[in-house]
Amino acid sequence: MERIQQRIYLSRKSLNSIEFEHEVLRIPLRAGEETSFEMFIINHGEPTHVHFSLADEIKDKVMILQDKVYVIEKEKIAAIVKLPKSYAGAAAELGTGEIFISTGYGATKKSFSVEIVETEEEEKRGRKGEGIEGREEKWEMVEREVAVSPERMALLRRLAVSTVAMALLLVFIFAVFFSFHPFVFGLIAAMIFIFIVVYNL
Repeated sequence: MERIQQRIYLSRKSLNSIEFEHEVLRIPLRAGEETSFEMFIINHGEPTHVHFSLADEIKDKVMILQDKVYVIEKEKIAAIVKLPKSYAGAAAELGTGEIFISTGYGATKKSFSVEIVETEEEEKRGRKGEGIEGREEKWEMVEREVAVSPERMALLRRLAVSTVAMALLLVFIFAVFFSFHPFVFGLIAAMIFIFIVVYNL
């Protein structure tokens, strides 16, 4: 599973400005399980205090391991997301909450959204939303499966040639017993048999 990350840029556009790599951070999770994500703070200005806080909607599901940090250049903060079993099948109740970031003792404050999506619901949604592009991908997969490798083609050719040669051999063996020239037919049959053996080596 790909690690979920959020980058937070401080003072990149202007003094005390706050920018986010993702305005909405989607976190797929099964009910009864937990996961984590990381927030990378990159400071382009003077060292500053950064404070994190959670909206009421996600306080019972998200825990930030370090809600206050002094950032000189770069810092990494981890957060844990838990989805209680009671939320199983209740995707509508999961909702979206905000994580608020303030710098300079509250001088600047901004937030990004955290959307917790139950994994099974996400998979169902993906299957329902599958359109023409999805069908094209399936056709491509079928075409790739039907494609025969060069080694297999060579084997099929050998089998075809061997089958024809074996049929001729049987015809000539039959002809040896019911012909006036058994020596000639016997010689041809022997040559066909040798050809089959050598061809399949």
